[in-house]
Amino acid sequence: MLLTVFLIGLLGSSLAGFSDNVPAQPSVTEYDHSAKIVIDPNNVPADTDRVHIAAKELNDLTGNRFEKGYDFAFNAAVPYFYYPQLTDGKFHVFVLKYGRSNDDGVEWSKASAETHYLHSDSSRFSISLMNRAWPMAKDRCIDEGKRLAVITGQKSNEMVKKLLVANGRTEAWIGLYDAHYNDNNSKTTWAWVDNSPFKYAKFEYGAQTQKSEMKSAVAAINEGGEWETLSPDQKLPFICEVGPTEKVKETEARVGLTEADMQM
Repeated sequence: MLLTVFLIGLLGSSLAGFSDNVPAQPSVTEYDHSAKIVIDPNNVPADTDRVHIAAKELNDLTGNRFEKGYDFAFNAAVPYFYYPQLTDGKFHVFVLKYGRSNDDGVEWSKASAETHYLHSDSSRFSISLMNRAWPMAKDRCIDEGKRLAVITGQKSNEMVKKLLVANGRTEAWIGLYDAHYNDNNSKTTWAWVDNSPFKYAKFEYGAQTQKSEMKSAVAAINEGGEWETLSPDQKLPFICEVGPTEKVKETEARVGLTEADMQM
């Protein structure tokens, strides 16, 4: 019996081949439009002559799918690669697999686990517990090199909700506003402060979302993860996010504010 088990073990190990390798997670440094992917050459299987890397943009509008990716020539003396054409200001994870040439073309290993790094998790969001009117909250985020939170998917909405609850608050400003709050258009056009497409929404039941009025010109997230529409002169905590910012528009900065508010 023991001999049988031993023989089966030997057979299994002999059948394990290049395609059974699972690469370790690489390290990632992301720049404006690219990322540096670094691997440990000591963990690369013998005969590897290429590496395939694919990226997934977090909370995008395509269902968080990995793109086709790129093949890179592998040289153990230069164990890093630059992944091109990433969307500036967005957050990405990566997977990779190793390849080797054979008579049938290319044999590939299994894929690595998705990478994790600072800007792909909830740490990109922060909460300010000081109550501010919406325009002042927006300016404060910009002053910190951030922006009011932009929520384009359920995952980021859940991150912000958990941050709100963890800090004992019931609602906080996010970076969503009605682009027609200051003109004669009676119908709302919801917009994010970074001009991201408005396609994901989590408005609470009964929220004023169609009629453009000052009393419902901006949005706040509540402890249930739903969005309320409120007047911009209300004073609430606010959620900032690491990401691209934009210059403050003078007309936008003053909407709904008194002179006393502007001096805060």
